[in-house]
Amino acid sequence: MKNYTFHFEVKTLIAQLVDAFNDVIIKRYNKDKESQDQIHVNYYYAPKNRVLHDLVNQSQHFQLPIISVQMNSMRRNNNRVFNKLLGPYYTTSPLVSGYEKLLQPVPVDVTVNMSIITRFQEDLDQIITNFVPYCDPYIVVSWKMPYTGLEIRSHIIWSGDISINAPVDIAHDTAYRWVADTSFTIEGWLFKLPSDPEGIIYKIDTSFTAVDQIFDDYYLMKSKETEDNTEAFYISARPQISYAEPWITLPCIQKEIQVYGKMFDYLKNVYVTNVFELTTINGVTSSLQTLDNYPFSAINYYNPIYKGKLSGYYPGFSGVEILSSDWTVESPNLLTITLPNAISAGYIDIILSNDAGWGKLTVDAIRPTLNPYPSGSSEHDNYVEWQHPSVSGIYIAPVFTYCNW
Repeated sequence: MKNYTFHFEVKTLIAQLVDAFNDVIIKRYNKDKESQDQIHVNYYYAPKNRVLHDLVNQSQHFQLPIISVQMNSMRRNNNRVFNKLLGPYYTTSPLVSGYEKLLQPVPVDVTVNMSIITRFQEDLDQIITNFVPYCDPYIVVSWKMPYTGLEIRSHIIWSGDISINAPVDIAHDTAYRWVADTSFTIEGWLFKLPSDPEGIIYKIDTSFTAVDQIFDDYYLMKSKETEDNTEAFYISARPQISYAEPWITLPCIQKEIQVYGKMFDYLKNVYVTNVFELTTINGVTSSLQTLDNYPFSAINYYNPIYKGKLSGYYPGFSGVEILSSDWTVESPNLLTITLPNAISAGYIDIILSNDAGWGKLTVDAIRPTLNPYPSGSSEHDNYVEWQHPSVSGIYIAPVFTYCNW
């Protein structure tokens, strides 16, 4: 109760209703039913009795026709509680270090009474036909949720009945008026104060134990873990590279490389490393940079993990950042990189990074394979695990023509 959570929700919803109906026009017709003039109907947020009182007060100058609206009641709608969870997470900026939890808003139905006051029945008929055809079955208004600024849509449901009071039994000094009363229900929400921000989960350590049945005793389940039937693994959100194709290219040729892996959805940066490696071709040692005519011609030190969100598992590195226009995420598992022209031979490595960390081709591409030979045999002892050639990086093959050296 100590949290102040006023967000103008009810005021916004009523203003949306008035705005939705505030274009009512009535016309004046001649005897041939030809339009001669038109009048915009005024809206007032006030009880009907207050408006009628002001009409008879000589100091007031209200001109009929008039439509008045007022909030009549509010109730919680149990049928619109869409789940029992606390609510979704959201972030207002891509630079934040955590997400806030939007608590489950309270669904409320706001009942609004509407009164139509006219001098002529024909005016009343026109006003009714202005809104009734568009309220079948309801109208929808759009407004912004507090905190997130996301769009939310609310139904405005007409009650379906109109009570009309004809000008009968009036005194000689009472003005001649028609009064019609109806009501609307606005399906709105009242929002709570969000909970404290929670950190983003980048890595999940877990284990899998094969058992013959599931027990309701945690310690009994824990006792079933052994080296034979328990597998420990983790799920990481950092980019992970399986291999790259083609793994070999030539200098002086701009080459498109397909990188395969996973977690490419939220990729932030692409880097190429080992770009100043000394290379000997035909007995000539060259110290020229590997990438030629690129905006980031000089090698730089990059530390893409910022704000202390991750540990030393992902230290900084030296390399060249590939322009965002030169790489495209085709799918969560496929990335296309257009490498700039190289002017020397050697191996270059590829590093992909996001907020969860970075992945390196020469590290992630190592995939242990099962030794198919019996233990103790010479084949088993001499078995070499097969690895994709890109495990060494992208090879820039030497050529006998020095390109533009």
